[in-house]
This record gives sequence, C-alpha cells and structure tokens, in this order.
Amino acid sequence: MKRFAILCAFVAFTTSLNAQVFDFASNKHRFEVGFNFGQSGSFTEYADFGFGVNLLAGGFYLDYIKAGPQHRYDNHVNDTKWHDTVALCVNSGYQIPILSWLRIMPLIGYAQTNEGITDASTININTGENSSSFYHDYDVTPGSRKHYLNYGGGLSIQPCKWFSINAVATRYGLYGGIGINILSFVNQ
Repeated sequence: MKRFAILCAFVAFTTSLNAQVFDFASNKHRFEVGFNFGQSGSFTEYADFGFGVNLLAGGFYLDYIKAGPQHRYDNHVNDTKWHDTVALCVNSGYQIPILSWLRIMPLIGYAQTNEGITDASTININTGENSSSFYHDYDVTPGSRKHYLNYGGGLSIQPCKWFSINAVATRYGLYGGIGINILSFVNQ
C-alpha cells in the first residue's frame, strides 16, 4: 500500500509539472558535436586515459572513446616491442529533460579490451593537407580480445544554448565531455 501511495504521489507530481519536467520537445532544437576525455576500460585491468567524440541529434546521443595502444605514436625506431593494451567504448542513449538546463541519459553500448604488441621497428606515415603523423604497427595478441555489454548513464548540463557539458558513468567507462550546439549558430 505504501508503494502504491508513493507511485500515486509521483504521478501526480510529474503531471502537475508537465510543462517543466520531461519537455521532450526541447530536444529537437539541439544538434551537438563534441569530444570526450576520461577513462576507458574502467574496472578492468586495461583501464587507461582516452579520448573520443560525441554526437547529439534531437535528443539521441552517441559517443565513442578509446584508450591505447600506449606506444603507438612513440618517436623511437628500434627493435623494441612493447606490450600494450587497448580499451574502447561505444554508447548510445536518449536525453530525458529534467529541467530546462539538465538532462539525464540512460546509455547502453559496447566495450572491448585487448592486449597486443607495438613494434617499434615499423614506421607508418599518415599524411593530411596540413600535417602528418608517424605511428608504429600494433598487433592484437590472439585470444586476448574481450567483448562486453556496456550500460550506465550520464548527465548533460546545458548552461546556455551554445554548448553542453556531459558526464558519463558506465560499467566500463568514466568520462566527460563538451558538445557544441551547431543549430544555435545556424539559427542566428
């Protein structure tokens, strides 16, 4: 009976605040592109600091973050072979508006970890119009790749119409990021 009374009170509360809480129409005015940084592979032996990207379109959120291999961009060329690791996460979800500036995001996704060898005797060149980068070959050790179902949630704080600050905590990732609202610049 107590649970039923709490449920009825919650429904009455959210119904009376329907103009402010769960205003899903406010999501259609945001198209964001941004970056993430934090720990990928959390709560595994492969946890490491990584970088990634995020995308928000009409309330639908997608992100990617990857850490490692640690010596891939080392500038030494010799016969050294490093034992490195890789951890990555890909998550998607939907932003639920709680207040005009606060959203929660239930997330579900995929995580992967692996071990491998970075070979310093190899050198590869990646060239672009204005820059180039050198990197070493990384070969995954057979049988070391592990796949995980990743789940968790996030918060998105939108202090103004131009950007948002995101924080994500999932089973295999702890990271945050910033998203720039492209539509706010287009509609000026």
